[in-house]
Amino acid sequence: AWICEVGGLDPSFLVGGIVQNFDASFRVTKGRHFVIEGDEYDTAYFDKKPKFMHYLPEIAIVGNIEFDHADIYRDLQEIKFQFSRLMNLVPGNGRLIAGIDSPVVREVLDEMDGKLFTAVEAFGLSDDAKWQARYIDFMGDVTRFTVFKDGNSWGEFETHLIGEFNVRNCLSVIIAADTWGISKEKIQQALDTFKSVKRRMEVRGIERGVTVIDDFAHHPTAVEETLKALRMKYAGNRLIAVFEPRTWSSRLAVFQEPYAKAFAYADYVIIAGVYNTAKASELGKVLDVDELVADIQLQGKTAMSFPDADSIVEHLAPEFREGDVVAIMSNGGFGGIHDKVLNVLKYR
Repeated sequence: AWICEVGGLDPSFLVGGIVQNFDASFRVTKGRHFVIEGDEYDTAYFDKKPKFMHYLPEIAIVGNIEFDHADIYRDLQEIKFQFSRLMNLVPGNGRLIAGIDSPVVREVLDEMDGKLFTAVEAFGLSDDAKWQARYIDFMGDVTRFTVFKDGNSWGEFETHLIGEFNVRNCLSVIIAADTWGISKEKIQQALDTFKSVKRRMEVRGIERGVTVIDDFAHHPTAVEETLKALRMKYAGNRLIAVFEPRTWSSRLAVFQEPYAKAFAYADYVIIAGVYNTAKASELGKVLDVDELVADIQLQGKTAMSFPDADSIVEHLAPEFREGDVVAIMSNGGFGGIHDKVLNVLKYR
């Protein structure tokens, strides 16, 4: 949406977070471009179709497909089916921008061979991607990378966003912007001025040399990628990960094993108690927090669990030291933990 704005397209948009450049998650204009973020979660309690099945996209970006939303889907196969339906919504004169670094995206494309008549723009870091990001440099204040198309250098770009996953995100929107005729210069101008989205590795404050970060990550892959990106940015700092299992899927044992691996880039891990355990148990076996903590400890990391935000802050207060980076991950308010951490640092 921001690249469209800088490119002069005056877009309307509806996305799943507060875009800091607009200080809003939606906007309606008279422009002909509409940018919308949709996912495979159901639309409403009275409409169980995936949200993205309500749209007729001219361009669709599918960056990754994984099993999620265990309260809605039984397995990955059901999710793959819904994404194949989304891909088929793109008209023949449209573009499907597909992230083939995702093995499941590749599987869906392979299974649709001969059925999909839309132009597919495969992107990623993979050698066989039509659009590639190469020579990625995470050093310094910006992330630099070169875009290759069909094996030829196409343009050099930089962004203030961090992490490999954000390089892929940037690459996908560069392809979309090029399809809309936005110049490389305007694309770079948009990347330079993009302020990100609230709760996406958002620095909530720095007190006494401790950086407090708020992130929406809840799926194991998102947790891992977030911590990996922060590890690269704050390479010499102690990285403290605080995670609240709050989504339906994260509260269930379906991701018990993947979560044990998701905190590999953290130095110190705290897992909060499962949010509303009684309600979660109605859908199946609940995540075993004690088992998760034990599995993380087996990796040689300091890991522990506390029931809520107040007990976590009480424990961390005397533990903080200058240079610490605290990544707090939850899809909810988490008991106001971000402000509580900053206050205890400020007034201790």
